[in-house]
Amino acid sequence: MLSLKLGSPKFMPKYYQTIFNLFALTIIIIIGVELFYMVIRVHLKNVNTQGIMTYHIPNVERHRRPTLDYYKPILKRNIFGSEENVSKEMRAEKIENLQPTTLKLALLGTVSGNRQNTFAVIEEINKKKQALYRVGDSVQGAIVKEILRGKVILRVKERDEILTIEEAAALRTKKEYLASEPIVAGETIMVSRSAVQESMRNLNNLLSQVRIRPHFRNGKADGLSVTNLKAGSFFAKLGLKNGDIVQGIDGRIIKSPEDVLEVYKKFKLGSQVALQIMRNNEQKIINYKFR
Repeated sequence: MLSLKLGSPKFMPKYYQTIFNLFALTIIIIIGVELFYMVIRVHLKNVNTQGIMTYHIPNVERHRRPTLDYYKPILKRNIFGSEENVSKEMRAEKIENLQPTTLKLALLGTVSGNRQNTFAVIEEINKKKQALYRVGDSVQGAIVKEILRGKVILRVKERDEILTIEEAAALRTKKEYLASEPIVAGETIMVSRSAVQESMRNLNNLLSQVRIRPHFRNGKADGLSVTNLKAGSFFAKLGLKNGDIVQGIDGRIIKSPEDVLEVYKKFKLGSQVALQIMRNNEQKIINYKFR
């Protein structure tokens, strides 16, 4: 009969064998972890902490979103033009809403440009007096505040009023040319450049030598009538006479004193000019050459 030692694994129940294996595994894991931390501590003791490189963290304040003040130069320069477009629209609407002036004035023409070369030809109806006005000038107690194309803004007491050119004389939106009709051959007049320069120095005096008003036929403007022409005046030297109707310059219809001022400019430049007039129901041409 075979004898076996007491406590042999062959006689140990399976339950105790499992517990024994788990306990042994746990001991092995604990020993392994302790060895791992021991090795880490040994390595850390040999690290030179003074030689560690340091890094500077960027200042968070520098990377914050810019305030509205940061964008003020862009808004001030208005690089996108939005503010300018809006202001122009608002300004145009404001001008359109101005009340027509009640003063006895008639706007005969305007010339726009820089401040020095911007002026308006205004007539005081009661006095039948025409004169040239610039911004800041006074007429019938009102101040010329602004001169626009075909319009003048007047400061009357505490409010703004608008004076517009006669509607029929301002209908021209593009260049119109005279129809080809029988024209009586006119004369050629030699004009002295020095005389033109002299007359252009004082436009108010020039306008006082003649009265020029839009002329209408069948309700339509067909030129400018010339009346009250002074003998020996610059206009008389140009061959004009009382009752003449100036209808065109170089073949283009003129309807307002603005167009006459264009004639002045051509004279000033010494350009050759052909003036078309109606005299005694006949059309004729006056040619001007400069010497």
